[in-house]
Amino acid sequence: MIFSWARAMTVARREFRTTVQRKAFLFFVIGTPAYFAFVMWVSSAGELKEKSQVLQELSNIGVVDSSGLFQNASAEIVTVMRADEANPFRRKAPGGLAPDQSFHTRIESFTDAAGADDALRQRRISQVVVIPSDYLASGRVRRYARTSSLFSSADRRAVGTWLASNLVRGRVDSLIAARVAQPSEHELLYTLNKRGEYELKDNKRELVDFMLPFGFAMVLGLCIMIGGQYLLQGVAEEKESRILESLLCTVSAEELMAGKLFGLGGVGLLVVGIWMSVGMSLVGPALMMAGVHIPGSVLVIALAYFLLGYLFFGSIMTGIGAMTNNMREAQQFAVWFTFMNFAPFIMIT
Repeated sequence: MIFSWARAMTVARREFRTTVQRKAFLFFVIGTPAYFAFVMWVSSAGELKEKSQVLQELSNIGVVDSSGLFQNASAEIVTVMRADEANPFRRKAPGGLAPDQSFHTRIESFTDAAGADDALRQRRISQVVVIPSDYLASGRVRRYARTSSLFSSADRRAVGTWLASNLVRGRVDSLIAARVAQPSEHELLYTLNKRGEYELKDNKRELVDFMLPFGFAMVLGLCIMIGGQYLLQGVAEEKESRILESLLCTVSAEELMAGKLFGLGGVGLLVVGIWMSVGMSLVGPALMMAGVHIPGSVLVIALAYFLLGYLFFGSIMTGIGAMTNNMREAQQFAVWFTFMNFAPFIMIT
């Protein structure tokens, strides 16, 4: 039988329509990005919330100073969380500067550790800092708290800043004391660019430069994998239900496989197009704020990556479906190739 593109395209249209009309396909298109967005939001929001919560709970600190070095120490710690640190892509206020968040911690002095411990247990203070008599020589400080945070050390940094600034308080100028506490608060880091020139390091740009290709690769890799799974499922089910024998009476094996590859490849391109359109509409303003422009060559390379990767992975899945006897056996073979598809992401981390 001579290969006919018309018959192959007929198979492709059938595969495309059958796949996009499935409820599982609609759930995949909507549910997958929603799931990843939810996970990323929970992880990032949880980290920021925990840092803010730690500083909010640090409302009162009891200090037991046995060294005598902090007799004239300040009675308050002011910790400022900059807006760009909390959210790099937060919109700026009308005045041009994003509002910062300040946390105030009151310092209460105790003559002995027993009194401070009693206040801590009665929840009158949040933590106790015990400064031993040999602090200047040893640098040892004991800190007691009711609970501790696993993912945030904001309270430790706040106490360290207070110790550093008040250690020289009254001995040097107040401006010098403040700078001792935060010696590189407004540090500017310049790095070499591709032209061999120094430019100011932009954390937003670096984050986007990493996340953008990573996100592209994740989306394309996921679509390649799903398209290959649809191929595997289609071939295995048709072979198991004997439908494949009926199809081969009207089309050749080459036309059938080509039609399946083109049809399900179109499904993958449709998914990529939907996700990219929705993603750019959501994160486009943030990318513009960060000064990121996606060149057309990147989109061309991404399209070539998808097509070549899909043809390679889809051919493997089709071969597995043709060799195995049922869907369960086919999935047992396919799982190893699915892991290989995401091996580069494991190596990156």
